[in-house]
Amino acid sequence: MLTSLSPAASMLAGSTDLSDSKGMLMAVITCSGILIVFVILLLLIIIFYAYGGIFKAVTSSKEKKLAAKKDSESHAEERHAAPAVSSSSAPAPVDDGTIPGEIIAVIAAAVAALGDGKKYAVKKVSRAQRQTGRRSSWAASGIYENTRPF
Repeated sequence: MLTSLSPAASMLAGSTDLSDSKGMLMAVITCSGILIVFVILLLLIIIFYAYGGIFKAVTSSKEKKLAAKKDSESHAEERHAAPAVSSSSAPAPVDDGTIPGEIIAVIAAAVAALGDGKKYAVKKVSRAQRQTGRRSSWAASGIYENTRPF
């Protein structure tokens, strides 16, 4: 009778050593593949966060320089500007030179029409500062309309 310790007995009994080693090899390859994929994804996340931080720092320094330049220009304009004299009881809107007078008149008329019996006066009309790196409201609305889910 053949014992289980002999090689011939294991071959006759249909040993599963070969299939166990194939299964173990497949498990090791699968686990290492999954591990490599997640490590690479983690590295990509770190790289993109680093790029985001670098670009944010660059744009914020440019914005600070631009804001300082605009601030110094506005202080220079305030020193050289003459005070506006108005003959009516409500102060006239101040034109900063970038918005036409017709537009200021239309804005003042719209504010007066929404007054509900109260008297409002437009003191100053100026363009809103556009934030760099962001879309205008019209562009954002267009993108929303074209990409919204069904």
